[in-house]
Amino acid sequence: MSNLETMLNPKSTAVLGVSTTNPFSPGNVIFRKLAFENGLPTYPVNPKGGKVEGRDVYKNIADTPEVDLAVISIPAKYVPSALQECGEKGIKAVIVVSGGFSETGETGETLQHEIVKIAQEYDITMVGPNCIGVFVPNKLDTFFLPSERVARPREGSVAIVSQSGGWLIERLEEFAHRDVGIAAAVSIGNAAQTNVTELVAHFGTKPRVSTILAYLEGFSPNGGREFVRKCKEVSPEKPVIVLKGGDSDAGQRATQSHTSSLAGNNRIAISAFKQYGVIDAVDEDEVMAYSKAFSFEPSYMKGPRVGVLSVSGGHGVIASDEAEHYGLEFPRFNEEHQDAMREVMTDAYRDISSFNNPCDLTGSASDIDYERVLDVMLGIDYIDAALLLLLPYAPGISLQIGARVANVAKKHEKTVVAYVPNLEKYEVIIRGFELNGIPCGDTIEESVQMLDGIRQHSKFLQRIGKL
Repeated sequence: MSNLETMLNPKSTAVLGVSTTNPFSPGNVIFRKLAFENGLPTYPVNPKGGKVEGRDVYKNIADTPEVDLAVISIPAKYVPSALQECGEKGIKAVIVVSGGFSETGETGETLQHEIVKIAQEYDITMVGPNCIGVFVPNKLDTFFLPSERVARPREGSVAIVSQSGGWLIERLEEFAHRDVGIAAAVSIGNAAQTNVTELVAHFGTKPRVSTILAYLEGFSPNGGREFVRKCKEVSPEKPVIVLKGGDSDAGQRATQSHTSSLAGNNRIAISAFKQYGVIDAVDEDEVMAYSKAFSFEPSYMKGPRVGVLSVSGGHGVIASDEAEHYGLEFPRFNEEHQDAMREVMTDAYRDISSFNNPCDLTGSASDIDYERVLDVMLGIDYIDAALLLLLPYAPGISLQIGARVANVAKKHEKTVVAYVPNLEKYEVIIRGFELNGIPCGDTIEESVQMLDGIRQHSKFLQRIGKL
């Protein structure tokens, strides 16, 4: 939809529903963000007029200067007339944060049909109702939550679409904590007009977006079919990750009262996702792992075979268990390749190291041992990717190991993922890996999940002849 670009990058905004008596009302929070944090020309609207934050309040949207994006935060029964006034003014992008529509029952559903009809009549792109709005780093924030209560990730390449505002807020907190940047975050609420399919289509055309993440509770009739077909078009270039709620009977009932979506059969949905290249996440841990892995430059796995380097045998065992769950394989190295890896190890440690796969280089290993063994491993034709289980407390491991190992990985066209405990004292190591294109999981499970996501996407590309 052409007006989505205007919505996500407006030059001027208006907020319908500011209060002259309650500075903490949703409309006032949104106004302050747009006017003072985003620095956008923003016009407050309230039929009573007056002043807000020292600015004159317009009694009608018709009286304001030109507006690209209007945010409506008023009781549901007044939204149809306000939306029509926006249309008459020529505003083409509107976010309705107000609740009280189809999620509340028959009366609300009638109101929702009415505003959809108005939006279509005036060619308005409408997000909502019953949503928290849109966030674009350094450009736009219409969330009606005070800024000090919501973490804001840096600018990056993951676009997020969510039917749940609360779920979206939690993901932004986690993305900020894990330093995963986003291109935009859109809360679609009831998705009365603009839905996830249209946003996937929009973000699929944007060079700055590498990955699309969606939380869905259900679809409108025929909406699921349209969604997977659009994902099939987009997925070859940009992985689409979906966490779908409403699996259980209780979840389906909650979905109906939350966003009035039709939850549908999750088994059918998951089967369709796999067929059309959508990566199905079963929980928030997989959401984080897949999103982080795909936020880096694209990497691929032509098969499920992974070589593992560790300085701890126990970590190799845990990784083996996790890998089996995800269908990844740790093939045993033949004697020739074991000898080749042993040969490049430091003389004093080569006889106490194990090269079966996982390879246990022991706590005596140094940076140079990791570099040399990895170089040999990535050259083995029956290895499709490498997993590095790094425990930086080993005395021979320096803070430069991330950058050093990354330089080795660049010589080979194979995926490399690392596990490094996410502790402040190891930040230099993690940055050394990630600034050089190697994603780091903060648990062994997460690092294996990253490989799983990359393998899932690679299998889809292989199936359609793109890899």
